[in-house]
Amino acid sequence: MKTNKYIILIARKFWFWFWMKLMDGFAPSDKNGSYVRPKGFSYVKHPEIDLNKYKNLYLLVGSTCPWCHRLIIAYTLLNLSNKIKIIFLKPKYKTGEWIFKKDFYNCKNLKEVYSRCNKTKILRATAPVFINYKAQEMKLISNESRDILNIFNSSIFNSSLDSDLIIKNCDEGLLELINEDINNGVYKCGFARNQTAYNEASQKLFSALATIEKTLQDNGGPWLLGNEISIADIYLFPTIIRWEFVYSKLFKCTAKEIYFFKNIILWRYNFFNLKDISKTCSYKNWLQDYYKAIFPLNPNQIIPLQPSLKELINSKKF
Repeated sequence: MKTNKYIILIARKFWFWFWMKLMDGFAPSDKNGSYVRPKGFSYVKHPEIDLNKYKNLYLLVGSTCPWCHRLIIAYTLLNLSNKIKIIFLKPKYKTGEWIFKKDFYNCKNLKEVYSRCNKTKILRATAPVFINYKAQEMKLISNESRDILNIFNSSIFNSSLDSDLIIKNCDEGLLELINEDINNGVYKCGFARNQTAYNEASQKLFSALATIEKTLQDNGGPWLLGNEISIADIYLFPTIIRWEFVYSKLFKCTAKEIYFFKNIILWRYNFFNLKDISKTCSYKNWLQDYYKAIFPLNPNQIIPLQPSLKELINSKKF
């Protein structure tokens, strides 16, 4: 049967229109087609958190989400298991929502948690979420990972830490570079609506990686600021550890191979081998969730074959 060029034209136009509608739900954009991540919110300031008042603290996270991962890392390094209970959610691919493995105070999904906290006017029920539960009442402390990380690393918890490891604070400019141009940067590449938006995001992403590469060289490593682990290291790791599995393929972060950045690769190897950090890296879940949940970028649901994370890390450490 001979292909009708008009059918092809109509099909292409319809598919693009439908793709744009799907992307509006997955990844909102500005007028230029660049991805804009919705901002989180905090309702309790650091000095207002009284551990005698807020006794039932819960951190709700998904193992796939890199913003959740930065908090899981801090939770691990700061040994906060005796102060905060961590609850892992899983994505429901068909509806695009976070659900609990078993009911959480009669909530089956994250949207119901937001509703219990009287936060119904939101675009999407996103993770992470830091809450307190007391006397049948849920209070949302924050759903912004940067704020939650600052709370974790503040004097509120530091006085009772069992770990000798202290996470060093650092320049806000460095954190902004990592958060906006690298953490968000890979998403701006993957969710770009047009070539111009993609090119701009890619340029900023790899320029930022070059800056980080030079920072590691200038400071002598093994960490971004030298001998002490900082908040910047925790920001950077979730993106770099997912690079080959997700971002270079699904999100088209292809201007350079990640192993071009020798210092970053060695830094990643060292960070991955910190005590218990490898346990925070659920690469099999990443593959399943990214390639199946983000339907507009991978409509046929094919998951590319990959080596194990340990094999990958060890093969590129030098």
